[in-house]
Amino acid sequence: MIYQFGETVICRVEVRNAAGALYDPATSMKITITDNKNGTEVDGVAMTPDSTGLYHYDWQTSAVTAGGVYYMIYKATNGTRISITKDSVELH
Repeated sequence: MIYQFGETVICRVEVRNAAGALYDPATSMKITITDNKNGTEVDGVAMTPDSTGLYHYDWQTSAVTAGGVYYMIYKATNGTRISITKDSVELH
């Protein structure tokens, strides 16, 4: 998706167990956001749970100064099991 500077980007992720059911990781659900030059905008911040297995993070882009592609890294930690999902958005 393409967003404009100053917009709130709502980052959403689903977490599912091995059987495919929505599931809450016991340890943490965090997000990191980087730009295309590996600069970090958000670093390992806890996401907000909406319901079982559904999480979001509201990324305020008003302080972002560079346009381009930004990468979201979602990290679900359940004890020693770590699951990572990635996504991206474009900011102008």
